[in-house]
Amino acid sequence: MYSRVVEFGTSMGISTIYLATALRDNGGGQLIGSEMERTKVAQARANLDAAGLADLVDIREGDALETLRDIDGPVDLLLLDGAFSLYLPVLKLIEPRLAPGAAIFGENAFDPDYIAYLNNPANGYLSQTLPLDEGRGNGFAVRVG
Repeated sequence: MYSRVVEFGTSMGISTIYLATALRDNGGGQLIGSEMERTKVAQARANLDAAGLADLVDIREGDALETLRDIDGPVDLLLLDGAFSLYLPVLKLIEPRLAPGAAIFGENAFDPDYIAYLNNPANGYLSQTLPLDEGRGNGFAVRVG
């Protein structure tokens, strides 16, 4: 069961609503999101308030390499849906906190260094590209190490 989710690239909170709903429906938890654009943060917060999910979500405004630095406790799910070039740095930032069996989903995961990192067994992941929306680069990985 997932109890802590980290989302890089909250945008206006659409994925955030789905993830927070899953947390609520499974007994609660915490979603920590990061978004660079102030107007998107405001819209995401408004959307979460309207959905009645704001109490489960902490959206942090600013550079994810700073806003996601101080996460307490294990992370069960990491959603990467921001700037592609930051997928690997964000993963490495969160990596020490990933619980065994944590899931990592990369939306539009095109960065070759990110893909190579996940595909290297020495790094402790099982990963594969998902056959959804061919050409979009959606990838799924599980932390096994």
